[in-house]
Amino acid sequence: MDKELNLTEILTKFKPNVKPSTINQYIVQLKQLKTIFNSDNFMFLKNVDTVVDKLKQKHFTTQRNFYNSIIVFLQAMDEDKELIKKYTVMRDDFNEHYKKTLTDRISDKQQKNFASMEEIRTMINTMDKSIKQGKLKTKADLTGKEKELLMMNMIYKMLLEIPTRNDIADMIITTPSLYAKMDKKHNYLVVGRPSVYYMLNNYKTNKTYGFDKKIDVSGPLATVIRAFLRVTKKKTGDILLTTSTGNAISRNVLSQMLIKTSQKYIGKSVSTTMMRKIVVSHELGELKQKQKDLTDKMMHSVATQNTIYNKEA
Repeated sequence: MDKELNLTEILTKFKPNVKPSTINQYIVQLKQLKTIFNSDNFMFLKNVDTVVDKLKQKHFTTQRNFYNSIIVFLQAMDEDKELIKKYTVMRDDFNEHYKKTLTDRISDKQQKNFASMEEIRTMINTMDKSIKQGKLKTKADLTGKEKELLMMNMIYKMLLEIPTRNDIADMIITTPSLYAKMDKKHNYLVVGRPSVYYMLNNYKTNKTYGFDKKIDVSGPLATVIRAFLRVTKKKTGDILLTTSTGNAISRNVLSQMLIKTSQKYIGKSVSTTMMRKIVVSHELGELKQKQKDLTDKMMHSVATQNTIYNKEA
């Protein structure tokens, strides 16, 4: 780690697929470190405690960026793995802190309308009871309101299992054999025997994740969907979600209907976007709790677990 190192050559060779701008950022930060420690080489990096103490004066995101650069540099130089691990633990702790600050940034309006998973399930259960009491799944002629109740019940169950954006609004019902002949401008609910699944083409991130995005539906949700199709007399080629007068529901209208329904049952405006946040927060919350329980048993930090013990990380 002497002063004659060609950082551009070393880092580019170590990370050939990284953009030159990123390599330059590493170099700038490494040179800043030499200035901070008043050194013409990088030997000071071997004293982790001194580096940590010195960097404490910086903003936490700046510290995190310095640690990223240090780790890349040490890896490129094939330095001692234990030394790299120490810096990696520090970096991962900062990443955890950064994620927490992002999660905590929620507006007053969002906080007011943020529902727990328990509230969402309570709402669905209340609708289930109304459907059962009214015998709507076996009723011959449904009123407009009864059809809407069945539809909203199904929509919430769909979003609970597969938290898409408003992509189900214009979804067309089809079969596996017919889907092959369909254009790729629309989203489809493919109803087969025995499987039911989504085929998404028209969605926000299709340029990244492509067309013909298949998402399987679980058995319980498939049962709910089949019951809805049967009782509402929906057939292949029909649009899945329609108004009581049979008109297609736009994506904006779908979100408005979700808000109206959630206001009625739990007094909160839960849109499609909010449903996505609720599901993700719940799933990640459970995952974090499981990880915390494990770290407590093993008596180490989350960062240590991810860095040293988790070989899938």
